Amino acid sequence: MATNIPKSLQIKNRKSGRFRLNFWQRKVLVFYGFVSPWIVGFILLSVLPMIFAILISFTNFNGFDLSGSTFIGLSNYAEAFQNPDAWKAFGLTFKYALFAIPLGLGVALSLAMILNIKLPGRGIFRTIFYLPTMVPGVATALVFQAILNTNSGFLNLFISFFRRGTVIDWLGDYGIACLVAMGLWGCGTTMVIFLAGLQGVPEELRESAMIDGANKWQIFRNITWPILSPITYFQLMMGIIGALQMYVPAGILGQSGVGTNFWNPMRSIFVYPMYALSQMMSYQRFGYGAALIWILFIIIMILALIIQKTSKYWVFYAVDQEGGKEE
Repeated sequence: MATNIPKSLQIKNRKSGRFRLNFWQRKVLVFYGFVSPWIVGFILLSVLPMIFAILISFTNFNGFDLSGSTFIGLSNYAEAFQNPDAWKAFGLTFKYALFAIPLGLGVALSLAMILNIKLPGRGIFRTIFYLPTMVPGVATALVFQAILNTNSGFLNLFISFFRRGTVIDWLGDYGIACLVAMGLWGCGTTMVIFLAGLQGVPEELRESAMIDGANKWQIFRNITWPILSPITYFQLMMGIIGALQMYVPAGILGQSGVGTNFWNPMRSIFVYPMYALSQMMSYQRFGYGAALIWILFIIIMILALIIQKTSKYWVFYAVDQEGGKEE
């Protein structure tokens, strides 16, 4: 490529003895000048903290005195696998993900299919179902806390009109179900992505299938679903990453009990990320907390690789990903 650059662009200033930048070199400098804030921010706010977290996970760092920390090898990781509290927290996280991910995808897809039908005022309904995603997650959690609180919640107040004296500990007895319900409340983004995919399904294919006698289920199974499978693959990946890292709603909802706070919420919704942060912020065990977070990172990576490897059996592309040939 350099041989095609005109010699007029490669000028040497003979008087000063310095080389001028040619056209392509100036373009490269301009490019890196524009992206340098992001690169610097990525290195300072992502790369270096990750390296630091890896290093302290092998120490007993307490969050304050780094010089007084000692190298303890894999002790933090061994404790994480032997600690029953860590296993219980991960069990709650896995239970939440097991229900939240498929229900979230199912509800979002169902709403998208309904709102894809040509009905009067469907634009208004699309806006209504998407609006909850515009509310910040902290505000949403506070609203659900006000609704589900055992002593002063609006839901128990409503039930008391029909059955006096009935008090249900929603967050204590059904904590994971409450978190799942709050997640479904904000499925508008997933719905919009599915809706965009549905609008990309050619109407001619549906009409041809109907002429051939196919019913709605057969049309969905053989036409709609294969076209939506790449979108579902993306949504599934993002759902797993988000569900296993969820901690802000649990921390806010979990403050409803006696003696609880954001870092030590109710045991019914004491999910794995909250357990790791609790070890750091409440007990100053930053080394152990970092080890817990890296274990979660490895688990997410393994699940993502499994889904990626198995996607060839259920994700369909219009173009073959390897050879570039149409399937």
